[in-house]
Amino acid sequence: MNSKNTEKTFFEGKRPWSKIKDNILKDYLPIYLSKVSKLHRPIILIDAFAGPGVFEDGSEGSPIIMAKSAERYAKGKYLAIFVNSEEEHRTRLEKELKKVSDTALTILGTAQELLREVKKVLSNQTVFVYLDPFGLKDCEFSLLKPFLERSTSYSTEIIINMSMPTLHRLATSKAKMTGKETSQTKALNERLTKVLGGDYWKEIMWNTSLNSQEKETKVMEKYRELLSKYLSYKGSCPVKERREKRVKYFITLCSRHQDAMLLMNDIMCKAYFKQMHEIEFKGTLFEGKLDWRTTKETGNIEPIILNAANNIPGKSRKNLWLSIIQKHFMRWTSSEYKNSVQKLIEQGELICPTPHKRKQLNDECLLFPKNKDFIHRSQGGLIIEEPITIYSQIKKSNKKIKIHFDEYKMVNGDVATLVSHVADGSIVKRFDKTPYPVKPTDVICPHFLELKWAYGCPFDCSWCYLKGTFRFRPEGIKPAYKPLEKVKLHIETFLQEVETPEILNTGEIADSLMGENGDCPFSKFIITLFENQSRHKVLFVTKSTNVKNLLEIASPRQVIISSSLNAKPVAERWEKKAPPVERRIEAARKLSDAGYEVRIRIDPMVPVESWRESYIELIDEIFLEFIPERITLGSLRGLQSTINGTKDTSWVKYLKEGSNWGKKIDFTTRYRMYATMIEHLGNRYNYHNIALCKETKAMWEKLGIDWSRIRCNCVW
Repeated sequence: MNSKNTEKTFFEGKRPWSKIKDNILKDYLPIYLSKVSKLHRPIILIDAFAGPGVFEDGSEGSPIIMAKSAERYAKGKYLAIFVNSEEEHRTRLEKELKKVSDTALTILGTAQELLREVKKVLSNQTVFVYLDPFGLKDCEFSLLKPFLERSTSYSTEIIINMSMPTLHRLATSKAKMTGKETSQTKALNERLTKVLGGDYWKEIMWNTSLNSQEKETKVMEKYRELLSKYLSYKGSCPVKERREKRVKYFITLCSRHQDAMLLMNDIMCKAYFKQMHEIEFKGTLFEGKLDWRTTKETGNIEPIILNAANNIPGKSRKNLWLSIIQKHFMRWTSSEYKNSVQKLIEQGELICPTPHKRKQLNDECLLFPKNKDFIHRSQGGLIIEEPITIYSQIKKSNKKIKIHFDEYKMVNGDVATLVSHVADGSIVKRFDKTPYPVKPTDVICPHFLELKWAYGCPFDCSWCYLKGTFRFRPEGIKPAYKPLEKVKLHIETFLQEVETPEILNTGEIADSLMGENGDCPFSKFIITLFENQSRHKVLFVTKSTNVKNLLEIASPRQVIISSSLNAKPVAERWEKKAPPVERRIEAARKLSDAGYEVRIRIDPMVPVESWRESYIELIDEIFLEFIPERITLGSLRGLQSTINGTKDTSWVKYLKEGSNWGKKIDFTTRYRMYATMIEHLGNRYNYHNIALCKETKAMWEKLGIDWSRIRCNCVW
């Protein structure tokens, strides 16, 4: 039977295991739509493989489920788009939808055509995309990227069902192992690479030491990791005929909101385990007599809770649960977790010093393990205190860390409500000194958050803007650190309360890795805080090669490294105290190998003699070692305060014209430098993930790069 006929007969009746997929939609959409309808933005619901809407046995398919939920929970606020490649299915679906909704659009076409067209009209809408392909047709990763890369100011959620039999078919493992590869098998492999967004699947699917189930699990783990680079919260549910049978599909959710993951954990648990329970006991004496929860065997959660509380003491009950399901998605429900927390507190295994005013636990209660040792370590004035001590200080002073918000016009023209600063702004504050670009000489710089844990830098580069920024400080740019107990309070409050995903830049007024040789290195301190959640990320900007502490941290997920590099003649002349460029590249490569997201910043580029050869050599040396996640280019610039504050002004001779961010190299020379780098990266390495730093609107446009979609090193 060919795939076309199989697809047509698929809708003759709903398979029992298909109920898992539909029950997930039925339970999730009412809660999702109730929440997003309050955002006061248009809602777009997309089902790119819709089918006829109703099966031959009368049961409802995904389009009817979606339309009914939208009519009830977001009436008048949504547009539902349903696509079919079969005219017969489209006609029937249109008829069925008229009974339910007058705000649904049925289209005859392919998912590929729809997704390519929809991206052209995306602006500030709330978008929900449901992809349930027959096989893995028309769900290439490139089709998802416009949705994944949308601004973090807007709600975007995707549910995609991945067929495991099709995964094996496209992998052609047998042909690979027997050496019988053909042009056809290679075409199938290429298709799978496009669907999964990379060829990482090859070392898994072609690994003869893994069984089929292990291969499927590992490929889906890698696929979710790729999705999480765009939408942080993700999880997958298996779809089977019976508990002992092979997986037919993995249903994967990805969202940028933690509540989606929390909800889906419970909803997928219920859909999967309830269906397995009903199938297992159907036709037996126990049919309809037992609750599915009583037969769900997933192990004891209490050791997991205690281990998480030991690793991250002082987290709220909700955030501790979030950290658990990120590692153990769909093993337990929230009610099982809450009951176990209550039991552990009653047994004295957990301590909760922040009970609700009615003495009842709630999601905001802080949890600590019993007998947690106090930590008192110092490094030149840096102090870490055990979380209960910090909590006691807050309670005693009766003060609450306040987070301040403001409206900002983003570089894409949208207005977003974002954090402006935490408390007094001494630790977390938004960098918003660059206005929205209007004139050609205005520089493009998205407003990012600074994490101001310290001041200064030991490398003393000649053009360092800190020389101007700190010109009135007695110690100048000499490193100075802030009390870590204050940093911890501000960051923990931010991580717990701010929902819009942010990157916090630790390297705007300090080198992020200075002071790593002490008893309490900042890297381990701050990464521990960020690794306990999955919404926000911390950015390290550095010229340092002291990465030993970073390499001791296993599986970093919430950390971005931005390594600052330059052409060797430039670095040797004006970055004399910084490590040699080749050692910086080596350190960046080690971090990349260890699993860190490593970005490169080549800034400031200087048009020294033979600059073309020097900067091309730099690119070649980088790519010989590893492939950066992103490269940001910048050219020499100087604020007047920087020029006034430096002793070595030999570089100032290159500055010829003005902008709203200081003096710059002349436009023509800058253009040639950028164009050379962009051309070499594209032609030699097929690399295009490139942005500019503090560069003018005119330059972006001259290079033909859309500055409104900027993805430089400081942002998502």
